[in-house]
Amino acid sequence: MRRLTLLIAILFCFADNADAGWIKRADMAGAGRHRGTGCAIGNKGYMGLGHYNGTGVNIVLKDWWEYDPSTNAWTQKADYIGGTSAGNYGVLTLGIGDYAYITGGAFNDPDVHRYDPKTNTWTTVATAPESFSNTEGFVIEDKGYAMRSGNLYEFDTSNNTWNYLGNLPFGLSTWMGAFSLGEKGYVRTSGGFYEYKATTNQWVLRAGFPGIATAASMNFTQRGKLYVIAGYGGGLSNVTDEVWEYDPFLNTWTMLEEFPGTSRRFGAAFSIGDRSYCGTGTNGTNFADFWEFDSELYLSTDYLSLEKVNLYPNPAIDHVTIDLEGYDQFSVDLLDATGQTVQRLTSNNGSIRIERENLPVGQYFAHIQVKEHYLGTKKLIFQ
Repeated sequence: MRRLTLLIAILFCFADNADAGWIKRADMAGAGRHRGTGCAIGNKGYMGLGHYNGTGVNIVLKDWWEYDPSTNAWTQKADYIGGTSAGNYGVLTLGIGDYAYITGGAFNDPDVHRYDPKTNTWTTVATAPESFSNTEGFVIEDKGYAMRSGNLYEFDTSNNTWNYLGNLPFGLSTWMGAFSLGEKGYVRTSGGFYEYKATTNQWVLRAGFPGIATAASMNFTQRGKLYVIAGYGGGLSNVTDEVWEYDPFLNTWTMLEEFPGTSRRFGAAFSIGDRSYCGTGTNGTNFADFWEFDSELYLSTDYLSLEKVNLYPNPAIDHVTIDLEGYDQFSVDLLDATGQTVQRLTSNNGSIRIERENLPVGQYFAHIQVKEHYLGTKKLIFQ
């Protein structure tokens, strides 16, 4: 059932509180894990590290994976070089410009390690002023911001140096959430929600987070709003599937439809342009599932996946029908066996009929998209 906290929005006539949309994507390659990390560099996403310890043995990971949204595919990249020889978890990750910067973690690694996707190499470029573990930071333009022991630090990528910016006006909590939006940063602790103005080095108290989670949520920004997904409240066993949206302009929180994946803590997230991605984490079981979120993709079903596409008859003689459960608008590019597009069709009623016309006998591929999101490909045969 949907759980929407709309009372405040209704009283103040706030608009556009439609359901948020989810698309199930390819599971993150590698083992399920928690306390891993992720960030975006250019038009690709990166996730890795983490650990799992359900059997009582702590398995630490150092693998690093690239996600390509255009193909919904994962590619393994060079292993992380920090932490221990086995890897690290609970690290601070900052995706800045053309690189990812990782430091700290469960093994208190003081070095800052930079990943270059162009050369697929890791390089140690700096030493952090404190051990940033079990925390998050945010990025404003070409600088990163991290917090520890009541202090705020700025990481300048132009010369790979750290600058001390002063004391925090709030107490830090473990696994707080951190975001960036334009020229501002946001930090959600267990006791409050704060906005940071980098131009004046000032903090402003904003509307408190009303959800269950006090820590270990998956956090990202999209289309001018901030999102908090899942996490735990008060204790590790109290995991949630809540999704909360924060509007900085209105200074309000709105609960959206529940996260369609299993309730969890310690997942990882990143955004590429106006699309956001999250996954992994644990509730005692370690997950590798991976999800795309689009606030403009409004669905009547919990989430959209290729499993909701029905294609029939197959094999076919003169036509094929493609139906999409729960959503009316989608498009199909029909490709032949050589990869050439032979038909392009759109639907406004949840169904597309592909006429064979003069197409020769053979195998074809229906490339399915929803609002320019690649959903997947179905194979069909004309006899």
